[in-house]
Amino acid sequence: MSFPALTVDIEQWKEQILETGLLPAELMEEAEGRDVQRWYILYLLKEGQIEEAAVSLAKINRTIYADTLGGAWLSLADMAVEIGQDRYSEALVAGEETLKLLAAMETDRSHPDFIAIVAGVIYNLAMVHHKVGENIKAEKELMRAQKLLEKLAKKDKQRFGSSIVVAIEASTTIFNSRLKQMNVLAHYQVTTDLYLDKANKGITQAINDLVKSLQQEGDLHLKIGNYRDAVKYYTKAIRYQKKITDKMGEWELRMSINLARALLQIKNRQSTGEQLLKSLLPLAERLDAVSEKNEIQALLEHKGKSFDFLSFVKKWF
Repeated sequence: MSFPALTVDIEQWKEQILETGLLPAELMEEAEGRDVQRWYILYLLKEGQIEEAAVSLAKINRTIYADTLGGAWLSLADMAVEIGQDRYSEALVAGEETLKLLAAMETDRSHPDFIAIVAGVIYNLAMVHHKVGENIKAEKELMRAQKLLEKLAKKDKQRFGSSIVVAIEASTTIFNSRLKQMNVLAHYQVTTDLYLDKANKGITQAINDLVKSLQQEGDLHLKIGNYRDAVKYYTKAIRYQKKITDKMGEWELRMSINLARALLQIKNRQSTGEQLLKSLLPLAERLDAVSEKNEIQALLEHKGKSFDFLSFVKKWF
């Protein structure tokens, strides 16, 4: 996401790198060589080859990238490598260096490439502070990164869409306050379509992770009897899931049954829960989900028949 635009066409070199996994040995023009070197570092990082990226970064002559966004991005790549090696103090140093390089540049600070590198640094800072237990800092940094990424995504969904969704998903882990999590999700629920691209695997994975987190939260609330909160989390999980697939499978069936269970426990929502269960029966039959079908039928048969022991005791004893 933070990788600045290439200055020349290096498609032939990209193909060679993808084929061999190595930096081309051929001589090339200076501008072309700079872009190929940068792109090779990006390739290594995306492939998870952290040690190889560290070695390649150490070999690069940074002076030829002086006062360029490409040079600032290399410093951001240093930060990513340090995080990948669990060297968090060194990562903070690299992040500081990146911001200092950007601040010293005489360039358009409203350009997407410039803002994207800033956003990358701040997002990485949030990850570092979360790793070392400084969550108050991490929360503030992640919120700032989300705002920058949202601004970028509105201008270029294809480039920045997956990053904003990943940042949203990160808030479910970093934010200690469930209220803060819900506020973030509520904000982005309105504009989710702006950031989703079903063909983008990164976005799909991010949404899957987000849905899983919401499901687990719903399960927890259901178990401890916080039925209204369970309904909120299950509803959001199902809504996000529909953004990446219209298919109703076993997972969607399980989630919907749990949602119905919670609805049945809320007096003014019981009819909604009953209707949901009835609508799920054909799906259970189509999926040949015998256990779930029996569960739905049992819930329908016993709806509204639960005995309120505490109220009875309070009234009569």
